[in-house]
Amino acid sequence: MGTVAAGAKIPCRVCRTLDIGDFSILHQLTWFNMAIHSNAEYAKGTWFKERSLAGPIIFAVADGLVHHADTVAEFLAQDGYEIHAYIGVDQLKITSPVLFGDTLKADAEVVDLRPTKNPERFLLIYKNSTSNQRGQQVIEYQTTLLVAKKTTTGS
Repeated sequence: MGTVAAGAKIPCRVCRTLDIGDFSILHQLTWFNMAIHSNAEYAKGTWFKERSLAGPIIFAVADGLVHHADTVAEFLAQDGYEIHAYIGVDQLKITSPVLFGDTLKADAEVVDLRPTKNPERFLLIYKNSTSNQRGQQVIEYQTTLLVAKKTTTGS
């Protein structure tokens, strides 16, 4: 059996510390500019006591950590698979806020690799649980990718 099987860990090789510049640019690019994310005075009155990163941006950063430098692609290539499409995300839960200076680390593992009706294509489902530097989980979700066995070309 190959390395791409339920329970296999997907190596996540990088962490990311998010500073005030990251917050500003990410919120401006995505238009997530609600007061809790963009107004420091407003945020002081919340239970966070400071601006927090918007949930959809937490997802983008967490998923970027899994896919950084083609981590998932390299993991799949060990067994001769390649990614064809990003199909969807399920069971997404933001479990803790992300604040200035937090360092995020992803922990991903294969949930399932199953065939589709097309015998050349498969669905890879992986779970990502990303935590901050204090070991607090900030997000968890499952992603489904459409993958296929790499085709070999004759010379």
